[in-house]
Amino acid sequence: MTDLTKYGFDNDYQQLFDTVDRYSREVLHPLSEVMDKDDWFPIDEFRNMSELGILGVTVPEQWGGAGMNEIAQALIGQAMSRWNSSMSLNYLSSDNLFVNNILRNGNDHIREKYLPGFCDGSYIGALGLTEPGAGSDALGSMRTKAVKDGDSYILNGRKIFITNGPCADVLMVYAKTAPELGPHGISAFIVEKDF
Repeated sequence: MTDLTKYGFDNDYQQLFDTVDRYSREVLHPLSEVMDKDDWFPIDEFRNMSELGILGVTVPEQWGGAGMNEIAQALIGQAMSRWNSSMSLNYLSSDNLFVNNILRNGNDHIREKYLPGFCDGSYIGALGLTEPGAGSDALGSMRTKAVKDGDSYILNGRKIFITNGPCADVLMVYAKTAPELGPHGISAFIVEKDF
């Protein structure tokens, strides 16, 4: 057992870590070999993590979350990764890259529309940023563009290495809306898989 209190964490963090560690050892670890070997994602088990209360852990209670902070989220990812690193990456891609982005940058309409679904397991999220040939300069070399067409935007480009891409219900896709501004002319778009 990892004693987090010797690093200054209180008992609430310790209890959260222990709960996720036990769950990951008992439920997620047996899935890890087939996930890696067969490139398989246990979508039902991911959605079931809502019963443990760890999906949307940083989301305020008003939208169905636990109202905890990013430290709790990081501890969940750490406990999970000890037993199934692939599932930890899937979890953090959805819960951190997508959900925390909505929390920080979305308006209340967007938060009300999407956050409850991430907390109850209805939605799995992904982030589309990296492009072919971009290297480590994902923002500066971005070629995907978004052009306004009436009340909508048309996105045109290619993205690669999207963790959760094949199983995501909702994606956040970055595209240039004002190319003349370089990295400051990039916008994030919510794209549901059925759009």
